[in-house]
Amino acid sequence: MIATALPYGAMNGRPRPVGTLIGILAGYFISEGIYHMMMIGSCSTPAGPGEVECPPEAIRYFFYIFFGIAGGMVGIFAGGSWLSFACIFGGVGIGALRAGLVDGAAEAGRGWFVWFGLIFLATPAFMLISVPFVGWKRMQAARLLSDGSPGVGTVLSIDDTGVTINNNPRVRIVMRIEPNDGVTPPFEATKTATVSRVNLPRVGDRYEVWFDPNDRSKWLFVHGPGTGAAHGQPGLRRLVEMAREGSRPVVPAPQSYAVVGELNRLNELRLTGKISAEEFASKTAELLRAVPPA
Repeated sequence: MIATALPYGAMNGRPRPVGTLIGILAGYFISEGIYHMMMIGSCSTPAGPGEVECPPEAIRYFFYIFFGIAGGMVGIFAGGSWLSFACIFGGVGIGALRAGLVDGAAEAGRGWFVWFGLIFLATPAFMLISVPFVGWKRMQAARLLSDGSPGVGTVLSIDDTGVTINNNPRVRIVMRIEPNDGVTPPFEATKTATVSRVNLPRVGDRYEVWFDPNDRSKWLFVHGPGTGAAHGQPGLRRLVEMAREGSRPVVPAPQSYAVVGELNRLNELRLTGKISAEEFASKTAELLRAVPPA
């Protein structure tokens, strides 16, 4: 399918006006092309024995379909995201359904046209129905990031579910979560998530996590490139806290790459026993004094 050839980010973003408009126009031309080609029916140019000659306007409707699909792809990458993708399928479905419902269509083909149209309309219908669910999931994630309890999660196991979304696998991941408050005991949690196929989590990897202290089944973890500060990318002070908790912070903080490198060096010395915990705390405190508050 077309979806499997598209980058995850192109399909997963919020639709933007320009890309959406291109997608809607593309869907319109696809719909017109499908409708008229179905009304023309089977034809051939040049026509052989027993074949029907295609009317001159058939080539125009063929290009409607061809350039409509190409325009829909442009719309996806121009910011139309999943909505432009839905317009491609919607255009085919509406055009076929329209051909099946008009009086001018051949009686033998009307039922098939209707079913063909309904099958293609199922994809955009499913996407539109899922919008409230996706929005709710994003609101839940935003709530966890703002109000949830932070911690560090260690991957205990990861299993492929056999489902792939835009070439990215959907996995079942089990983590041991160590809350940062020093009071809540560590616990295990399970989640099914879509992860980048080029940056798969591995057993032993550690991630920042946020969880609902009143319902530990609700949690999320920061994974993959491009998460950014909006998704909780740690600053230098958070990296120091992670190091003190036993993590290996490798995410560069924008304030100072040199300071983060020094932090990683000190943390490795502590983890290998070359410096004591007291020495590590003292030296990281010096690092923090050189950095303005976040």
